[in-house]
Amino acid sequence: MEVCVIAKCTYKSETIMFSVSSESSMVDILKTLCLRFRGLQLGCFTLRYSVPSYPSCFLETDSDLDLMRTFLLISNEKTVDILVKDLCGISEYSGDFCVNKELIACEKGESSCSSTVEDRNEFLGRSKRASAKPLLSNEWETYIHHVGQKFDGGAEEFRLKLCKYALEVGFNFLYAGNDKKWVVAICSNKKLEGCSWRVYASRCEATGSFVIRTLNNVHTCAGRIRESKSKMMRSRVVSSLIVDRIRAKPELKPVEIIHEFKDYYGIDISYYHAWFGKELAKLDVHGDESKSFNELVWYTDAVKETNTGSLCTLDCEAGINRFRRFFVSFGGCIAGFQYCIPLLFIDATFLKSKYKGQLLCASGKNGNQGFYPLAFGVVDSETEENWTWFLQHLASILLPMGRVVTFFSDRNQGLLNAMGFVFPGWPHSYCYYHLKQNLISKYPKLGYGKLLQDRVINLFSRCAYAVTEEEFKVAMEELVIVGSSKVKAFISDLSRDHYANAFFKGMRYGEMANSLAESFNNWVGVFRDLPVLPLIEGIRQKLMVLNSQRRFEAEKWTTVLCPEMETRLCENAEAGRTWAVRRSNSTVFEVFADYSVMVDLEQRTCSCRLWQIDGFPCTHAVAAILAKRDSVYDYVECYYKTDFFRKAYESPIFPIPDIGKGLGSNGSAAGVVLPPITKRPAGRPPTKRIKVFGEFKRPLKCSRCSVAGHNRKTCKAII
Repeated sequence: MEVCVIAKCTYKSETIMFSVSSESSMVDILKTLCLRFRGLQLGCFTLRYSVPSYPSCFLETDSDLDLMRTFLLISNEKTVDILVKDLCGISEYSGDFCVNKELIACEKGESSCSSTVEDRNEFLGRSKRASAKPLLSNEWETYIHHVGQKFDGGAEEFRLKLCKYALEVGFNFLYAGNDKKWVVAICSNKKLEGCSWRVYASRCEATGSFVIRTLNNVHTCAGRIRESKSKMMRSRVVSSLIVDRIRAKPELKPVEIIHEFKDYYGIDISYYHAWFGKELAKLDVHGDESKSFNELVWYTDAVKETNTGSLCTLDCEAGINRFRRFFVSFGGCIAGFQYCIPLLFIDATFLKSKYKGQLLCASGKNGNQGFYPLAFGVVDSETEENWTWFLQHLASILLPMGRVVTFFSDRNQGLLNAMGFVFPGWPHSYCYYHLKQNLISKYPKLGYGKLLQDRVINLFSRCAYAVTEEEFKVAMEELVIVGSSKVKAFISDLSRDHYANAFFKGMRYGEMANSLAESFNNWVGVFRDLPVLPLIEGIRQKLMVLNSQRRFEAEKWTTVLCPEMETRLCENAEAGRTWAVRRSNSTVFEVFADYSVMVDLEQRTCSCRLWQIDGFPCTHAVAAILAKRDSVYDYVECYYKTDFFRKAYESPIFPIPDIGKGLGSNGSAAGVVLPPITKRPAGRPPTKRIKVFGEFKRPLKCSRCSVAGHNRKTCKAII
């Protein structure tokens, strides 16, 4: 029985039709395609045909051709769409029909020149013809190919794929009709050159998908070439291509997007399209920022339900139900904190989202010298009222544990007042680094010179680190003489009980600065420009992964102490191997190093006072312990031991699935939570912290002459 079908073959934006009979072979089809499509060469393309429910079937061998004819006969189809697709610069293709390249050339009475071209490229060196780089956009030419093609994403998916198709093929189109139910697009050259290209698609009421109803995929206008810039590249197209990148890397910059589009798609986009495309992608990934505050009602209940023992509170203005602040501490963190060193580092960092605000955090320190996030919250501003509210929730966690914790912070006045009100009498240390920067600002280099500035800072450091009152007094007297009235004014407002080792009432375990809080701020920095709920949930997910990783790492440890502390203990033991140790009684020893010190093992004290300050045996103490032949580990605080580290991460932070979010009535009882009122300042919103006076700034250096003080644009050097 004679089976004859009409094949509609599309290559880029051109379509030809010819009949395929029972006698036709793959060689016949290939010969026809190479003759009809200019620039098409054997071995440099592949064929795919489309039938109902199977849009991309291989057509490479005679067997594939027989199967296609059989399927069309069974399904009573008279036509078939065949797509001719380039192999992106690949010169040979491993199909059965490709071996007939020279054979077909001989049948035509011609000679194959492929070897000549290859020889020419081989000997031309750098002048050889460059091959095309495979691009991620190469498949876009297959997005629009036949009548009946379905788009499950509706009109939006159809418009996006139509734009990408036009970008790849190299033409512009106009909408003759554009609605939620139907879309008609024509070539932009229709009025000038009468181009007949046209596509019409409408919604299928039964399934809700968009279907191509009519398609004239042949351009009758002048030749087209794919350009690097096109009017079809719109912000919504950019958004659809970077949405996964934004989900994985929220801090992606528009300049990076521009470079990626050039490298991966071969397309030049403007900064505006990159920036606005990123904003649209953020909206698709994270949702509307104003609605994010209302979702905190659901999230508060979800935290308490999934993470037993958590403390999570949402506070809104009475009457109008406008967001004020949010606090969360997960049950796993609360349970593990009692096995951490009794230190808490308090700090705040600004948020970069539409509604701004401040992120407050309280981070502890584990036995391996890593930070341990205990609690964090979001408030509208860093005020005394908000700090009091935050610390009161923190107190409800710490007081039941029954131990005193030493706090570290900067000297924010609202925080200091709140600390004295909520935790009266608890040890509170000012950050040594911030104090040093405050003192540097009193002596700018321009007016006083770097020599005086360094001298003042050196003397202040001696005061802060002095281990005895005598050392502190000597250093302070010299500091006042060198610094004169400016130092006197600075010291008068600074209580020595909050920064000097010699007078500090409490245990700081060797810490002097609020560095762990800064580490937490850097750790969560990638989330600071997100809406409030993705910000909080992003921190939770990162915290969940961190705790899990540390839990599994600790299972592999074989030492009594955590690795960092085990190394320090071994170093202390090595340092005192040559020292002489004399016993006074069963617990008191005299150690002769460069100078002699007294070590009392029962009181856990040393004359050098480092054991008392650090809470860890100093070199003299280790020498005395080894001389007594006791176990050194018996004199180390339990917080530094491996078993305590494991207990700190024993309770996991559990996932909070959002698959059921919005199905219940969460939030309806409390009403809609409104976002805080913010006023956008003039100019571009800042995204970087304003550095305090005296912070290091990278010196300006010319890339042309390598001289500091100017840049390449203003360089006047003769080279």
